[in-house]
Order: sequence, then C-alpha cells, then structure tokens
Amino acid sequence: MAAPQTATARLSMGMPRGVDLNLDRFNLSGVSQEGAWAGTLEAPAGSEKIALDAGAFWRALEDEGDAAALREEDRSLFASVFNPSLSDRRQDGSRFVPPATGLSHVHRLKMLTQEEGKARQLRKAHFCSVDFVPDAAGPLFPSSWTSSIGIASSAPAPLVQRPDLEAEDGMLRDILASTSPSFERTTEDGTSFLIFKFGSLEVRAMKDPSGDLEIGAVLSVSDAGARAALVLDGDELIVKVAECVERAPTGSARYFLAVETAAGASAAVELLASGVSWTECSAGRRAQAKILRAQDCKVIVGELRATLPGARKASSSSQKQFVQATFLRLAGALA
Repeated sequence: MAAPQTATARLSMGMPRGVDLNLDRFNLSGVSQEGAWAGTLEAPAGSEKIALDAGAFWRALEDEGDAAALREEDRSLFASVFNPSLSDRRQDGSRFVPPATGLSHVHRLKMLTQEEGKARQLRKAHFCSVDFVPDAAGPLFPSSWTSSIGIASSAPAPLVQRPDLEAEDGMLRDILASTSPSFERTTEDGTSFLIFKFGSLEVRAMKDPSGDLEIGAVLSVSDAGARAALVLDGDELIVKVAECVERAPTGSARYFLAVETAAGASAAVELLASGVSWTECSAGRRAQAKILRAQDCKVIVGELRATLPGARKASSSSQKQFVQATFLRLAGALA
C-alpha cells in the first residue's frame, strides 16, 4: 500500500472524504471556521488531485469564493487558462469538472501559459515597430489579418519612432477618445490592436478585453516631422536663419529654426525633451511652415552648438522662447 502523503489544499465541507476514526490525532485547534478545515489531511496518494466542484471553482477565479480555495498564483494561472475570450467552459454549468491540481499538471499549464505570454509580448513589440504593415501582419497574428489576394500598391512611406510624443500620454489619450481608429483588429485572446492616424502621425495602441487602453508607440512619416539626425561639421558656416512655426500632428504650435549653411545643407534646429535636435529640413517642411522672420548671418556651427541648452521640458512656450532667443543671437552674430 502506498505511503500516505500530505494534501496541502484546504478541503471544503461539500467534498467527499473518508472518516478518520483515530481520535488521538483529532485536533480541535485545527478548525478555523465552521465548514472549513485549516489543518493538513493524511490521505492516500492521489487524493491531492481531487478537484473542487464547478461553482466553487468559478467563484474562486472571481475572488468571490473562500480565499483559501486557491492560492493567488494558482488563481491567476487558471484565470488565464479559462479566459472567457478563449474558453466557453463556463457554459457547461454543473457538468463542468474543474482541472486537477497535481504538481505535474499545474507545471504543464504554467509552461503553456508562459509560452502564450511570450507570444503576446512579441505581437505587441512587432505591432509597435516600424516594420508592422497592416495588410501583411505576418505569422505572429491571425492569418485572417493578411489578405490572400496580392494587390499591387506603392510602397508605404517609411516611418520613424516619436519618443518625444510618446511622453505626452495624457494629451494623446484625450485625442484618441474623440477619434475613430483607421485600423482595428482583434486576436483570439480578445486583445484589440488599433491604429489612429492624424496626418503624418500614427498612434498605435492595444485594448485588453476589460477595455483598458495601452498606447504602445507614436510614429510619423520620416519626411514630415521626424527626420533623420543631420550631422553638420563644426566648422561649417551658417549663412541664413529663419524663425518658423508649424502645426504639430497633435494640433499645438511647434517652433523651430531653419538654418542654411554655405555648403548648401539645410537643418531644422528645435528644442526637445532630450535636448536640442538638429534634423534635415526638407523643402516640403519649410513650405508648410510659416516663416515669422528671416535673417542672413555668418556663424560657425560649432560656436552655435556651444551656446545651446541641454535637456529640458519641451513645451510649446519653451520651444518658442528658445527659437526667439537663438534667432536673435544668430542675427546678432552671437553678440
């Protein structure tokens, strides 16, 4: 006969059990409340796999049952396994048989849910990257997201990350609340993937089954507001500067300086949270911006850089102050 082992799970009064007639081992201090057993139970091997009844199991998952019925770690595990978006077992009613809680079975469930969790993280990371294409989502997403009919189309404009706008979480949420997504698809676990577009700006977000919205990334077309960093030699000569203002994708005013060098390079100098940014200033951006004033000048790039501030809060008002002060210094040859 197999040696008895200790069943660590607490047993409710509604479960079948044997009667221990050895009263020498009976301990009144082991009873914590009427209808519950707080001590340990000596039982034959395999008794720890006896499952709770259906009602008690669902109540435990919803935090409505006896707090001792399931440990929080196990409750979280089974709540993930029986996610209503993936499982219809609640419809079985009294016919539902809760899963066994043996160590080997629980271990296998943990391994499977961990793999699913990693797959969800990979999905989110790819969705928030510049490589995600809505019409060709790829193998990480349901096959229904990718059209089986190839349609010839022009290549999408390259996108770049906008970490400066990602920091404006509150403002973005206010905008998204009154905007309909241009892309909305849902995976089998009930997570919705959303893309909102505002001109050249894209906001990518995820919404879980409970309705909580997570902003994953803010992207923009690389030729309209988030150009590649422009590396200018410190000895280059700036020969013209213009004070400009444009409407940012979020609707606020954005100020920047458009400078031209003697070598023909054109750069946009603006204040961001990470510090002063030097980026390419295309003809399209200059044409869309309003030029407030312009001035010829003769200033070495290295001399201007030495006078620029470091990282600071980049609000619209601080950008304006920075642009105005820097324009006056350039116009006066840093005097």
